[in-house]
Amino acid sequence: MTTVVVADDHPLMLDAVAGLFQPPGFTVVARCQDGAQARAAIIEHRPDLAVLDVHMPRFTGLELLAEARAQGWTTRILLLTAGLEPEPIVQAIRLKVDGLILKGAGADVLVRAAEAVVAGTQWIDKEAMEQVIGILAAPPPAEPVGLTPRETDVVRQVAQGRRNKEIARDLGISEGTVKMHLHNLYEKLSVSSRTELAILARERKLG
Repeated sequence: MTTVVVADDHPLMLDAVAGLFQPPGFTVVARCQDGAQARAAIIEHRPDLAVLDVHMPRFTGLELLAEARAQGWTTRILLLTAGLEPEPIVQAIRLKVDGLILKGAGADVLVRAAEAVVAGTQWIDKEAMEQVIGILAAPPPAEPVGLTPRETDVVRQVAQGRRNKEIARDLGISEGTVKMHLHNLYEKLSVSSRTELAILARERKLG
């Protein structure tokens, strides 16, 4: 039987999704209303599958995915998204998310996606993939693109010589999330190390 953790900050959505994973194929070991609860449940239960909302308070689904990759969690991660914002979808795909499904998908599609993910097959919603395939295929821009507010925070911390653990503590995020932001910053700014990032930040007064 496949063990599942479900997390969504909307109670109705949480109940609806959790209700899809019934015996004999599945059993829900935890229902979580924010990312911190989900993180604790994943660490405690080590479920086969975690079905996570992309946008949640305290830890987002993307932040948990980044931590899963950084820490080597064996739990498969299936993200649910209400929209087709390119940036989080691109980040999820670059982090090799196990599955990504639009919340508007049918119940049977979600269950099939969960089964595929648990079996080791990546399942990316067709609409989501079409939305970002051009972005993924495009060459990197010659000039730095705009940074998100959180990326700007990370750049400032790196420029001050702070390490990942210190950055995570000061910003109230996980070390895995810091690594995810650094990965994105290296790509956006065409650098390959935190030293180059710190130098570039000072030269161009980024943030």
